[in-house]
Amino acid sequence: MTEALPLPYYAVVFTSIRTATGAQEYEQASQRMFELVQAQPGFLGVESARSEDGLGITVSYWTDEAAILGWKNHPEHRQIRERGRAIWYRSYHTRVTRVERSYSY
Repeated sequence: MTEALPLPYYAVVFTSIRTATGAQEYEQASQRMFELVQAQPGFLGVESARSEDGLGITVSYWTDEAAILGWKNHPEHRQIRERGRAIWYRSYHTRVTRVERSYSY
């Protein structure tokens, strides 16, 4: 994501450590979540990276906290999140922050 977002906005930072289980199913679920989130009101964009050792960082951008809660409570997202806890993630951490300033080069 390279375009500037209207300030202020919110960022949800999701860091995770993957298990070795269900890689193909995980990729399918990840693609489905990307399709769904694009239609979610208040969604501004997402950036994601994963290292070979399983560490992943995904940052999603939102207009406000209500939009974040809307996504958190989306029924299909909730189901996939539960599968992640049960199968795909050894651990994860979610942080929600308000972005007041943003710089780029």
